[in-house]
Amino acid sequence: MKKNLSTLLALVAIASILLTACGTPAATQAPAAPAAPAATEAPGATTEAPAAATEAPAATAPTEDTIVTMIPAKPGSPFDIKGKTICYIIPSLANPFLNGVATSVTEKFKADGVTVNVYGADEGGLNQQFDQIENCISMKVDFMYLMAAGEVDQLLPAIDEVKAAGIMVMGVPPAKLAPFDSIMHTSQYEDGTKVAKMACDFIEAMYPDAADGSVETAIVGAASSGVGMFERDRGYSTITDTCPKVKLVAHLDITGDSIPVGQSAAENVLTANPNVKVFLGQSTAHAQGIANAIKALPGVNVDEYGVFAGDMDPSMIPVVTSCEDPYKGFVAIGGTSLDQATYEQVKKMLQGVEYPNIINDQLEPINCDFTTIAPK
Repeated sequence: MKKNLSTLLALVAIASILLTACGTPAATQAPAAPAAPAATEAPGATTEAPAAATEAPAATAPTEDTIVTMIPAKPGSPFDIKGKTICYIIPSLANPFLNGVATSVTEKFKADGVTVNVYGADEGGLNQQFDQIENCISMKVDFMYLMAAGEVDQLLPAIDEVKAAGIMVMGVPPAKLAPFDSIMHTSQYEDGTKVAKMACDFIEAMYPDAADGSVETAIVGAASSGVGMFERDRGYSTITDTCPKVKLVAHLDITGDSIPVGQSAAENVLTANPNVKVFLGQSTAHAQGIANAIKALPGVNVDEYGVFAGDMDPSMIPVVTSCEDPYKGFVAIGGTSLDQATYEQVKKMLQGVEYPNIINDQLEPINCDFTTIAPK
């Protein structure tokens, strides 16, 4: 399977070179930031933040499957699921949002006598996920949950092998249903625009007398990590069109999804642009790291800062809604009960009862009440 991946990636690379030679930008090209090398996973790693933001390239959202069809129950269902095994594959165990959902789902299934094996691809990305899929096939598991650590299209040959082995598989959150048995779909662009609106609402509340183009703002994104994150980043970028007071001074495309990565990126942004007051972070892990960097500033007044993210670590809800931290808002993908929705969907599929082939995730903004800290 590794050989297949290597060949596939080589073909992708060749195609990319040919497209570049023809002057056609790839749809997933990240916002250019030549002055800012990518951040690394290592705590304390440094990047040089750009002195000014660079414009993200225009993109067309991929065609998405959003029409829900109910898959009929199988004869003899509901089946007994005690003793079943699930492979739960996610991009990163270091991401509090992803790990938190996985942990909760695992606990819920434990009460049903179902074993959930959780795997992260923190080091090896798609290559590591290919190995994990291969291992799950050899284990003859009953179900596979997959969130790709990059472009899911590169894992489709492996998914075909999963299906050929008679294993049901759910994808999260691809734009297309095939070849999965079901998907949880998220409109990442809408997610991004909701984050941008929260940030703008904060600016209007906290800086009512600010002149247009005066509130320094930074986007710490990961657009090049996949189409989904590119679309989320594109949604973030709408803040320059919808919020007149914003002055976007940094727009980073960083690699790695963890608290130290977010903190390192923010430290570099603040070194180059010490007056930045608002950050839009790609993930809750990045946002927590950004907040840590802000709280380490001498004599800081956290009321003046707003950090916002496109997903949620449930444990951070009290922190965000308290208004006592720089981290002041995020979008809860699937609402605040994504773990329950995931558990219920997988359980229905294992039991063979009727289930929807597509779940379109609810996007619920959660933020502090800015009016409680706004200047009187």
